[in-house]
Amino acid sequence: MVNAERTKLMTKAEIFRVKEERKALRLNHFYKGDYISYEMIRSGILFIFAYLLLTVMWVLYFAEPLMTQTRIEDLARMAVQAGIALICLLACFLVAAYFVFKSKYQKARAKVKDYQAILKQISRLYEQETVKVWRESEEYRV
Repeated sequence: MVNAERTKLMTKAEIFRVKEERKALRLNHFYKGDYISYEMIRSGILFIFAYLLLTVMWVLYFAEPLMTQTRIEDLARMAVQAGIALICLLACFLVAAYFVFKSKYQKARAKVKDYQAILKQISRLYEQETVKVWRESEEYRV
């Protein structure tokens, strides 16, 4: 016999699993610190790559004036300033990334807890039905 409440819960759980499988359920495999660290390292590497790419594009755009009108000492000073700017911007970016990924982890964790609560409700309904069937079968035997 089909239990309507259990069917609704199972449908709700399956919809969640399909929609959130790549996001929230994937995060369930990580500890909070590991997830945040992984994402910060990944974001930091991508930020450095983007910064270097933009710097190379800027240097190529201004290549002629840089090579003809500036001295080596000025180029070295500009490189040091670019390095200091990279470190400062990277630090600010990583602080922001920490809070973003911490919030993302907490939201995903809350969703997973809701999903697990639905699964527990389904399990309880199965247990209740099993006990009911077992009692009926015991009464039938007697």
